[in-house]
Amino acid sequence: MARTKQTARKSTGGKAARQSAVFQTYAKRKQAEAKQQGKPEIPEAEIEATAPVDVTYDVSYESSFYAHHFTAQPTTTDLFMPSFGIATTINPLENENKNIEHWLSVNLNSCLDGPGIRTHRARLHLVITLDISGSMSDKFEGEPGKTKLQIAQQSLLTLLKQLSPDDALGIVLFNHAATVLQPMERMSSISRTQLEENILKLRANGGTNISRAIEVASDLYNSETDKKGMKDDNNMISRRIFFLTDMEVSTTDGQTFLKRIQDNAQTHTIWSTVVGVGLDLGAEVIQSVSRTIGCNYCNVRNARTFDELMNTEFHYTVTPIGFNIELLLLGERYTIEQGYGSPEVHQLQDPIKTRQSIKLITEFPSPMNDKNEVRGGCLLFKIIDMKKDENKEKFKINTSWDTISGIRQTNEQEFEFSNDIDSFTHSGIRKAILLVRYTSFMKRYLKLRQASATPDIIDEYQSMRRQYPRLVEYFHKEITIIDDKSLNEEEYKHLLDIAQQDDIPLNENLLTPPPVVATTMTAVATTTTIDPTLTEKKTLPSLETLPRRDLQTLAKQHSIKGNLKTEELVRKLSDVITGDAIPAATTASSGDVCCICLTNNSSVILLPCGHKCLCNDCTNKQEEELTKCPICRQDILRATEPTVKRQRTN
Repeated sequence: MARTKQTARKSTGGKAARQSAVFQTYAKRKQAEAKQQGKPEIPEAEIEATAPVDVTYDVSYESSFYAHHFTAQPTTTDLFMPSFGIATTINPLENENKNIEHWLSVNLNSCLDGPGIRTHRARLHLVITLDISGSMSDKFEGEPGKTKLQIAQQSLLTLLKQLSPDDALGIVLFNHAATVLQPMERMSSISRTQLEENILKLRANGGTNISRAIEVASDLYNSETDKKGMKDDNNMISRRIFFLTDMEVSTTDGQTFLKRIQDNAQTHTIWSTVVGVGLDLGAEVIQSVSRTIGCNYCNVRNARTFDELMNTEFHYTVTPIGFNIELLLLGERYTIEQGYGSPEVHQLQDPIKTRQSIKLITEFPSPMNDKNEVRGGCLLFKIIDMKKDENKEKFKINTSWDTISGIRQTNEQEFEFSNDIDSFTHSGIRKAILLVRYTSFMKRYLKLRQASATPDIIDEYQSMRRQYPRLVEYFHKEITIIDDKSLNEEEYKHLLDIAQQDDIPLNENLLTPPPVVATTMTAVATTTTIDPTLTEKKTLPSLETLPRRDLQTLAKQHSIKGNLKTEELVRKLSDVITGDAIPAATTASSGDVCCICLTNNSSVILLPCGHKCLCNDCTNKQEEELTKCPICRQDILRATEPTVKRQRTN
């Protein structure tokens, strides 16, 4: 299965563009605050100086899955064995829609998963094809002072350590031409010291002709190799060309290259791995390589990922375990909709079509952690119930595949969805569903955030801002149940970062990592025991967590100097707010703008503190009743809308 061997890339840059939804929403709020305080309109340049920053986050379903480990069914004997999980849920992020969702997870397990690869891997005849064109002299992201070629050179030295004496190695260099640095030889016959010196001498220059590179690399598997005693008489040797390139090639050159990859695999049993160095491979490369038997691709954007690929993951990357895999959902009641975890199963067209079968070209083994979970080794499918009645029916999944020797094998298993909501076969499918919901939300939210602020875009952006706290709360709860710290280190931390960037109020209990909760799994459903402290009513951040600009706004309302240090501002505001300075009858506001959506006028007064800081829409759409004021942190007895009598002035 083709996988993006890279976690999502995150970065923040300069201020968001002036025409973006996030900037315009922020600007509208600041102008409303100024008007409420009787001040003149704020110049756009002044607003820009304090506006939210631009955020880059190229998350994908594949990168989300690859960042985590999933429940597997370990085997010590089977080279290929499918295992499945099922789930029945309701999406907590959908306000009105309470439709029941059915999910199916697929794990393709192998005795080569985890440590098994060290004892079962076949002999390898490997040709490394290294791009030394001028573009490889560009800086490598996240590695100050180092170029893409320098990182590739170091990774190549790491790879050499993974080859056994019985493996064979050849190396081809290419720019506008292609040359052989190392003819195909057994590792036992190669002087590693001399080879390493030759690799470190390489410098980047010239153009790029990758189609010529694959010709020269393919020719290394020739009759001369057979004469050296490396002939594969029993198809027990794996032959693979490993490309290290940034793929900055012409359209014609790239197409010729991809056609040769397909011909090598189908006609000569020479497989290919294409590694995108520093840049993401294009969609055409990904689709073509992932759909070619025995071939795979990966993107690497930092030295750590490159080192993992050449060190801990190399053996898995070059060892296929099954070909032409087909998953067939039997029966007429259920159909397969969207798929996640690989470009081979994810449908890009709109509307999404339902299907009864899924086809995968090649599957590879996966690394495992100490819990016998495989890294990124999960496919997730949304299942559509065509009848949608309360009577559940059993269904079967037939899996068929070709072994490495070309023998067709089959496996059939029977399942039944539970009537219980939030039932999961195991934590792996629960984690996969969480990641899909998170990824879908964040991809859309960040796209809207930087989109031009048309009325439709603004409306949808505001709607997603209101949903954002619900996503954080859902993610927090799921981390607790699944008990996976990596979710907190990767996705959850990013959720909190974006909330802070965009001034989205969150509950206090959501700002710290969730505690571990005991979980009991059954074959079909999951029963969870949740700490009662997690069911407390929703509260919002204290003064200490508010951005400085909001503290300064509050300070002006209470006649406190705004140029004090942040700690002093917090102390003085706390003294004023917790004292008797604000009578219950007052209706102090935070700029007359809702502190959640940042656009609607605040219209709800919180009693007894008297702060008017929420709009009707956000108050009604909160999943749980607010118990503390988001400004002063005082307990809320009730919320009310003011009845204002206006006097006519002459």
